[in-house]
Amino acid sequence: MIYVLILFIGITVGLIISKIIDFKKSEMDKEFLNLVDKIIFEKKKKKKRIQIRYEKILEIKDDAEFKLQTGLKREVFFKILDFLTEKFNKAHERGSFKGIGVVCRFVLALTYWREYRAMRQMGFDYDVSASTVCDSIKWIEEALQDFPDFQIEDIKTEIEKLEAQGVKVESIIGDVEEQPIERPTINQEESYSGKKKRHTTKNQIIIVEDYKRIINYYNKNGTVHDFKMLKDSGILTALEEKKISGKFDSGYQGVQKELSKAIIPKKKSKLHELTNEEKEFNRQLSQKRIAIEHVNRELKIFRIMKETYRNHQNRYQQKLKIMCGIFNLNNS
Repeated sequence: MIYVLILFIGITVGLIISKIIDFKKSEMDKEFLNLVDKIIFEKKKKKKRIQIRYEKILEIKDDAEFKLQTGLKREVFFKILDFLTEKFNKAHERGSFKGIGVVCRFVLALTYWREYRAMRQMGFDYDVSASTVCDSIKWIEEALQDFPDFQIEDIKTEIEKLEAQGVKVESIIGDVEEQPIERPTINQEESYSGKKKRHTTKNQIIIVEDYKRIINYYNKNGTVHDFKMLKDSGILTALEEKKISGKFDSGYQGVQKELSKAIIPKKKSKLHELTNEEKEFNRQLSQKRIAIEHVNRELKIFRIMKETYRNHQNRYQQKLKIMCGIFNLNNS
């Protein structure tokens, strides 16, 4: 009888211990599942926060508002996105990828160019790391270097392309715009602009008169004179060969020796005041050259081309090429 009682107590204790173990195990499973659900939720939440701007962009009905928010016309936006999607899928066709998708990358890059905010701030707003923002923008910029509509060849080839389309190129307009940069750590004298009294980078933009299209761009350090930039860019020979005139500002004194059909404003001297005819000539030239100022204004819609440039100089050419390509697409 005693043995039976001991056996019964042992079985009962075993069952109780088994129930306790099962209960603890189920509690652990619940905690684990809750943790997994939390991770999945946070991941979904992260993706949604990145995509929210893209979704808002798609909801914009007014074309003018669409361009105001993105800097791109609607058809240009989706044309670029289609190219990036194709390139992204081709690069990852053999397996999965790390990071965020191409749409999110494009949204980050557009926001960065348009607003030129700090990457750490963007990462905080979109709930991603600053390195993810940096890698996304870098991938987009490198991918767009192969975009066919962003390719601007030498000025002679570009003029021939326009003439093949029926555009008569008789005159070009050129100008140089300076953009402030952060003080370099080395070779500071190479980028110091005596005109702006600070460190800058210079962009030379050439457009066709009466036709809003950039046919040549050239970048140099701020210490280089505008006229030297024009000669170094190698466009004067092609213009002289095709007998095309060029309209420039007063900073290009002496350009007539290099380009016979060059036109620059008349300058007064101590012994010679401008006549009424010369003043009228300058006024009419300014009215023609205002087109290049409008081009510079449109480029500066992307704040990365206006504010103090904070990135590495060796990647500036990539960004300039993209902004010029966007301008041409928006005005095509």
